[in-house]
Amino acid sequence: MENAPENKPESRNLELETNGLNHLKETRMWTNFLAIAGFVFLGLMVLIMVFAYSTSAFRMLGMFELLAFIPMILVMVAYFFPFYYLLMFSRHSRQAIMNSDTSLMTLAFKYLKLHYRFMGILLIVILAIYVIAIIVMLSAGSLFNSFA
Repeated sequence: MENAPENKPESRNLELETNGLNHLKETRMWTNFLAIAGFVFLGLMVLIMVFAYSTSAFRMLGMFELLAFIPMILVMVAYFFPFYYLLMFSRHSRQAIMNSDTSLMTLAFKYLKLHYRFMGILLIVILAIYVIAIIVMLSAGSLFNSFA
């Protein structure tokens, strides 16, 4: 283990140079754009679901066919949080830069961390689903070949 002090770590101040602050401002603008665009696309997905359900042909199918909406709802829920975290990072970092507020910047970085943690966990879940799907398909294929 590293030589860690037994006492509480000292409070350190991190200062940004002008270039670093400019990079942070530009990053904030892009995260704000991505968050807003993400919410717009989520809204479009909701409108598509409402439109699809409101068509007379779809309503006549019954409840079983409504299960087709479940994957779309899961995708919308899964992507709401990363967009929300990006928006919160953008808003808090803007306020922190304007007011030179360290605690707001810390909160902004917390939301950025939450965004990337969520995306990492989401990637792990998706990869696990792919692995399970491949195993099921290979098992089903070998089972099918044994009957042929």
